[in-house]
Amino acid sequence: MINWLAGIPLLWGKIFAVATFVGVIIWVWFRPKSFIFLGAPDKHKWRDLRIWASILMIIQIIVYLSF
Repeated sequence: MINWLAGIPLLWGKIFAVATFVGVIIWVWFRPKSFIFLGAPDKHKWRDLRIWASILMIIQIIVYLSF
């Protein structure tokens, strides 16, 4: 069996991983506000899960590209 992944440069793996993280950021911002604040006692800005998910994905991208 020929290892077909051996011919693909490692740069494409990083591109795919970062694109996946960016895709998660885009996906989370298309969720309706009623879903985001489901079960929250109030709608303060710090309870917005879209912001937290975006911050975490940006940190993941920075860590992934650093190492």
